[in-house]
Amino acid sequence: MEIQVIRDHLDIVKLQEKMNAIVFDYLDTSNNYPKAMRELNPLYIQVTTYYKEYVNQRAGELPKANTYWHLFIDCCAKLCYFLAASTYYSSNALQKTPEKVEHLLKIAAYSLPSIEQEENEQLLEDILALLTEVLEDEEKATNIRNEVLSQKGEVKQCLQQFKLFVAQELPA
Repeated sequence: MEIQVIRDHLDIVKLQEKMNAIVFDYLDTSNNYPKAMRELNPLYIQVTTYYKEYVNQRAGELPKANTYWHLFIDCCAKLCYFLAASTYYSSNALQKTPEKVEHLLKIAAYSLPSIEQEENEQLLEDILALLTEVLEDEEKATNIRNEVLSQKGEVKQCLQQFKLFVAQELPA
């Protein structure tokens, strides 16, 4: 299911609904990680492509840190985390792409806004716990944690981090 772009903005409500349904159906209730990974990947591709094109059309300028972009980056961070987790727990996929899981977890942490709110604070802890497991390096994970906490989940910083990630992930 392709998420619509309406007046230059991706339909965040539909994206959130679709992501929540996939997480509930395949991660929370059935642990069907390969299916979750297959379902989340097209959403991830659409979101990263949309953001890269949006920023490129504006000569690299970041969007304003308004409510829409706060919801957008929040959704993106969660999508990256859920895709990383489903990939990690689908052991065959992990063997082929351990660095992809690491990159997804890092961007999930760096782009998660409002980390002082209880829901996102808990999600950040989950992201960092899985990252520590993936990296098998407590010191590196602690350094990432400290960097993430120092940016305080400010939306502008999160959008910038996601911009850098997307540029690396989707070369021109």
